[in-house]
Amino acid sequence: MIMTAPRAGFGARLALAAMTLAASLGLHAQGARAQGAKPADLGTITVGWTKTTAGMSVVIAERLAAKHGLKIESVNFNNAVDVTTAMVNGQLDVGLLTSAHLVRAVETNLDFVQIAGNSRGNVTIIAAKKLGLAPGDWKGLQAATDKKKLRIASSRGSINELLSMATFAQSGMNVEKDFELVNIANFAQHAQALRSGEFDIVFSTEPGGSLMVSEGIGILFQKPDITPAGSVHTIYTVKRDWLAKNRAKAKALLATLVEATAWLNEDAARTQAEAQKIFPVKPDVLAASLKLNRWDVRLAIPETQALAKIAAEQKFAKTDVSAQIPAAMDDSLLKELGADK
Repeated sequence: MIMTAPRAGFGARLALAAMTLAASLGLHAQGARAQGAKPADLGTITVGWTKTTAGMSVVIAERLAAKHGLKIESVNFNNAVDVTTAMVNGQLDVGLLTSAHLVRAVETNLDFVQIAGNSRGNVTIIAAKKLGLAPGDWKGLQAATDKKKLRIASSRGSINELLSMATFAQSGMNVEKDFELVNIANFAQHAQALRSGEFDIVFSTEPGGSLMVSEGIGILFQKPDITPAGSVHTIYTVKRDWLAKNRAKAKALLATLVEATAWLNEDAARTQAEAQKIFPVKPDVLAASLKLNRWDVRLAIPETQALAKIAAEQKFAKTDVSAQIPAAMDDSLLKELGADK
């Protein structure tokens, strides 16, 4: 007689199946919770910026920040100098400044550090239509200056001015000696300066430059991206001690900005539609303006060092601080996010 092991009863088999199903459902629920887990609440970051098309990254980042556990409160300023002052006073955590302001911070021992890039381009040299010049006609411009001293409207100390002056120098012209350089700090007033007929050239930013061209009062004479500094423009900067205490917040901000940058560069029509809500200019003007700008979170160390050399040559800085620039640029968080290349 052959003996066999007794079969488990139906009730026992049912219990075993229920236990297996419960374990499976438990693992599935844990996985679902892990995938859809709400990020830790890291609190609020205040970001200061000026109203140019380059600042669109702040607008988009505000909408994306929650998924990274962050809330962004943006504050709009008339110029980057005011942003710098607010950072020094502790009123802002992060400033959307320019590479020129980083150079100035290094020179004056202001302990700022760049944690990400933002935009490239966005700077334009606009010549009055009345001068009758063609784009890039430096010989024609020289002939015009031989007849009279032309007036240039510029936001003094801005990267627009620095890159424009370097572009003039590369073309054999000294802005300080050959022209009358007038400070009009608010970029929003540059179009009116040219419109008034009192100025011949404007060192502008966008969308102001494209607006002047659209109105027929000026031409895009030159994009000042032909110097060794290339097209460096705006950057995200923090105080070094703030970064040391808030690396988790800073990393969440950069993760948000990486996503915002990809969003802005992905679909030009969609980006324009969003920009149109902020900048009350004609669609064709805004389209032309946005083509002069691209978003890029990488640091651009060699170009910023070249800008520091230019700053010394153009007397924006008392000394050449190019050797000190890398120490003021921290891409460690970008590397952690795999966004440094």
